[in-house]
Amino acid sequence: MQTSTVPDGWLAGRSAELATLTQYFATASEGHTVTVLMTGEPGGGKTHLLRAFANWAAQRGATVLSGGASDAELMPPYLPFIEALDPYMRDTPRDLLHEQLGPLAPLLATILPELTPLVDATQPTYMLPPEQARLRLYQAVSDLIAHVAASAPVVLLLDDLQWADPASLDLLCYLVQHRPQARLLILGAYREGDVGSQAPLERALAALSRLRVLHTVTLAPLSAEEIGELAQHALGSPIEMAARSLLFERSEGNAFFAEELLRDWLESGVMTRDGPAWRLATPAVDVLPTTVIRAVRERLVGLTLETVRALQTAAVIGRTFDLELLAEALGSSLELTEDCLLEAVRARLLRQGAAMEFTFGHDLIRECLYDQVTAVRRQRLHGFIGRALEARVAITDAQPDSHRLATLAFHFARSGDRLRGATYARQAADRALRTYAPDSAVAQYRAALELTDSADPQRGELLLGLGEASQLAGDERGAADAFGMARRWFEAAGDRMAAGHAAHRLGQSLWRQEEIAAARTAFETGQTALGDHTSPELARTLLDLGSLRAVSQHELAEGMELCRRAVALAQELDDPRLLTASRRALGNLLVRSNQLSDGIPMLYGALAAAADDPVEAAECCGCLAPALFWQGHINEAREVVHQRAAFAARCQDPYELRHVDAWLALFHGLRGEWAAAAQAIEHAQAIVDRLSSPEPQAYVQFLRGGLAYFQGECAAAEHWLTPAIATFRAIGPGALIWYLGLLGMTQLKLGNVAEARAVMDELETLLGGVPVGTMPTSEPLSYLAELALALDDHDRINALREKLRAFAGQFHDLVVDRLLGEIEVRRRDWRAAATHLDAAEALTRREELPSELARTLEAQAALALAHGGRSEPGHVRRLLEESRALYQRLGREPDARRVSERLGMASSPRAKPAPLPAGLSAREVDVLRLVATGCSNREIAQRLVLSEKTVERHLTRIYGKTSADNRAAAAAFAIRHGLA
Repeated sequence: MQTSTVPDGWLAGRSAELATLTQYFATASEGHTVTVLMTGEPGGGKTHLLRAFANWAAQRGATVLSGGASDAELMPPYLPFIEALDPYMRDTPRDLLHEQLGPLAPLLATILPELTPLVDATQPTYMLPPEQARLRLYQAVSDLIAHVAASAPVVLLLDDLQWADPASLDLLCYLVQHRPQARLLILGAYREGDVGSQAPLERALAALSRLRVLHTVTLAPLSAEEIGELAQHALGSPIEMAARSLLFERSEGNAFFAEELLRDWLESGVMTRDGPAWRLATPAVDVLPTTVIRAVRERLVGLTLETVRALQTAAVIGRTFDLELLAEALGSSLELTEDCLLEAVRARLLRQGAAMEFTFGHDLIRECLYDQVTAVRRQRLHGFIGRALEARVAITDAQPDSHRLATLAFHFARSGDRLRGATYARQAADRALRTYAPDSAVAQYRAALELTDSADPQRGELLLGLGEASQLAGDERGAADAFGMARRWFEAAGDRMAAGHAAHRLGQSLWRQEEIAAARTAFETGQTALGDHTSPELARTLLDLGSLRAVSQHELAEGMELCRRAVALAQELDDPRLLTASRRALGNLLVRSNQLSDGIPMLYGALAAAADDPVEAAECCGCLAPALFWQGHINEAREVVHQRAAFAARCQDPYELRHVDAWLALFHGLRGEWAAAAQAIEHAQAIVDRLSSPEPQAYVQFLRGGLAYFQGECAAAEHWLTPAIATFRAIGPGALIWYLGLLGMTQLKLGNVAEARAVMDELETLLGGVPVGTMPTSEPLSYLAELALALDDHDRINALREKLRAFAGQFHDLVVDRLLGEIEVRRRDWRAAATHLDAAEALTRREELPSELARTLEAQAALALAHGGRSEPGHVRRLLEESRALYQRLGREPDARRVSERLGMASSPRAKPAPLPAGLSAREVDVLRLVATGCSNREIAQRLVLSEKTVERHLTRIYGKTSADNRAAAAAFAIRHGLA
């Protein structure tokens, strides 16, 4: 950090902020990472306050690392960290650098090529899979900073974060999260008013807030008294009240603007000293500058023409520039150019740094000067600067770093040299992808495409690169557009293999957006283009096409056949990574075919083989977790989701994180850990908000509704479930079938019986399009059974029994054995009921599922009572007491009260109930009593929450058992036997 002196005037009115920063420095010095962000507006003095604090910290033995973002349109990734670390690398003794870097050097060299001559050239290196690049790079940067902080506190200053690239902001968040014990103070600054228009910064601020590590210092405008203090520091004497008031009014409390006005007043003679104070000459007030730009322009008037010309040329180079390049661009000597720059330094338009570097004092100064350069001269200068930088690269014979590539692309693009601009923009994009900065890569690819026409031979590859970068940046719509254009370009060029690859990538992007039909068409187009040529691309296309048809369209047999073809191709190609992906896809389809004993071992095998490939490992976990969940191994599934979170964090694709926190919220909810579930849901929301796919967003809404339902908050559940179900319905029946049932249960709890029955009817229609016994039928069948039991719908209960038996022992939001046990109680098959309910109890206790355990204990009590007491006295009481305690622990008081009522009835002494006459069932007696009161079939159906068709079936059985010919005879039977 260049610790140049900052005038005391800049610190006027900032004593409180400085005191706060020194407190944070003390905390960091004791071994804690402290993150502080300063907010302000243009010219508010945040940069000068940073510099002042840097001086203060350096005087106290701290290592100060300083970098800042740039307002250049094509800023390279990691520039703030590159600027911060580069001086340290140059100034640190070689032996100490060796000690601190160790094996990290090759990784850091990907963004700091100047490290290459500083480290052992014989040190072994190896290629990392692209998806691991970011994690390893972030680890290397954080490890280096931690090494430096081990010997002295580190102050890391990052200015102008409103311009920072997304990769730099991600690295900042990583450093804060993973180095909590480092002696590190991170002090960043940004313009508060720019946050809304800078989505990456907004996301970073939200992430730091969620980590609870963010401290914010707001630089408010200076008060009138503080402006007066600033003026007194600048002038050496106080200014009179009228001058202070006018200075405050015109500057609006902005420190930079106030100083510019003071300088203008002094140089123009408007302000004069009158005894101990300064005052304004009244006639000059009307000609005072009213904007910072005007103040800067008027200050330039006092400079020589040579200096102004030098500054204008420097403004074309950039915010920071070196003396040698500027002299070359001016066609002047180093000495004369330096004289001009030193004049600008004295005028405080520039700051002088190390190695003959100069920086404009404020971006507004550079903006003003840049605007003064004519368009023709500006274009010529950009071309000259680009060629000069290019020549430097040729002389050093070194590979240009990302910063140099972006700079070359920037200058050549504005010089009219389209070929060079496109070439360097593509190289910068490729470098950005290799250093895990997809947002920067997107900007560079787009810049390159703007400089090429449709006939350019590299346009197809540029479009593919743009699609890949857009996908990695989470912009699936942009990725699909790019891949679609690439496919059409390659088709027109007659390159079938490349067209097939582009079609495959298009299908992936469309699938992620749940555009199922369009994705299938794209995959099939890719398959046709690739033909029968044995290639990895064909195998991958077959895998995705097969998985889409099986998972999203329930064509399981066809999908499995395509995946088996892909497995055979992978074996023929002897491609281990492809074989792992093929086996993962096939294992997933076996699971979805309800062949858990075959599919789960295959998925575990694929996961073991993918240990060094985080993308594939995350996909394996994504298939394995629901398989274990359905198998009833909830805790094992939870561990796999944690593994998936670790693998997904190492991937460069945000799509891999889409369900991780949502699943963790689900596990917390199943255990009744409501606060943890709510926190996980908020984390999930922050992730899905970055994705263009509608499914993850809808799934988070669905989980919000589910958590509300299982807490007894049915109105809130309906609020969240309704839009989620609407999204799933828009996606298609393949998605809707998994989620619709919970809305029906919610409607029934709210007393909306007709709506609940409509959901049941729709679920049965959806089930008609899915192969019997496969996993997509499991959850709708479970919800249908729960609804049918609640409605005492005997016809549906009997019809569902055989279909549910295919999933005995499994868990599908509900414990299937508990549902089967309740069904068998209704059928009075006591042995089968006991077997299923005992299995349900074992599962719910083993996997810690309090809600389902409470329901199971209730069902066991109902079985014992219906069976006339199948165990020792007190058994029913113990079951109901434990069930009530579980409901109370979950905060579900209505359920607890219901169990208390049953407990009271079960505890009251009473004689063994007499058998019902004529072999009538309890439900048939209920119907008969209402018949005796004169109720119609419709009225009976409404009173007992049955369908009229079910009431008619009950009456038919009643007539047969009582030998009654009509309703009157049946009513007489009821009265005769004391039933009415």
